[in-house]
Amino acid sequence: MLTSCQNLNLTFSHKNLISLQKNTDGFGAAVIAFACLSVLIGFASYIVVHGQSVNFFVAGRTLPLYVVVMTLGSQSIDSNAILGNADLSYKYHFYDGAVIPIGLGLSLILNAVFFAGKINEEKLLTLPDLYGKRYGKTVEVIASLATIASFMCLLAGNLVGFGLILSYLFDLSDSAGIWIAGAFVWIYTVSGGLYSVAFTDVIQGGIGWIGIFVATMYFL
Repeated sequence: MLTSCQNLNLTFSHKNLISLQKNTDGFGAAVIAFACLSVLIGFASYIVVHGQSVNFFVAGRTLPLYVVVMTLGSQSIDSNAILGNADLSYKYHFYDGAVIPIGLGLSLILNAVFFAGKINEEKLLTLPDLYGKRYGKTVEVIASLATIASFMCLLAGNLVGFGLILSYLFDLSDSAGIWIAGAFVWIYTVSGGLYSVAFTDVIQGGIGWIGIFVATMYFL
């Protein structure tokens, strides 16, 4: 959580680091097109959800393995990773930037080994549900609050990264870019729940991995 908050603060400084001449021909249109595609996927997912909580929260427990892999993998190439972690590694040390992807990878492995099977067998919707069933309501509430707090920091970093890209491309204020970014994410997430998040992640992950590889080759 602390590193996510550091990423959030560091990301605000990225605009000051950009001193080269802008060359954004086509990039703005591509960003808008991709954001609109994400919203359309969210609306399409709304039809699949049918107002059922199990569809909204866990996609009916029917996602193919490749979609799950792409969804989890895309979490490692968000704004925190691409902007914040790279900035931390460059300014300080490799492990300052690597701590989040390493921690995220380990947490996914631990959850898969110890929790995923049990949650699926017991038809639960969230990890705090498991704690509540095992240890009572108080532990469930504490686990829920801890989850909310950690993900708020992660979400904040991502919205700042998305917002700064918009503000850079379209000459908006930082605040306006963040609000627009938040609106896009809110619309497609609320529309289709995990269905929309998963299938937009498949596209985002594919584009992100290709982009990072190309950028790495370019920098080298």
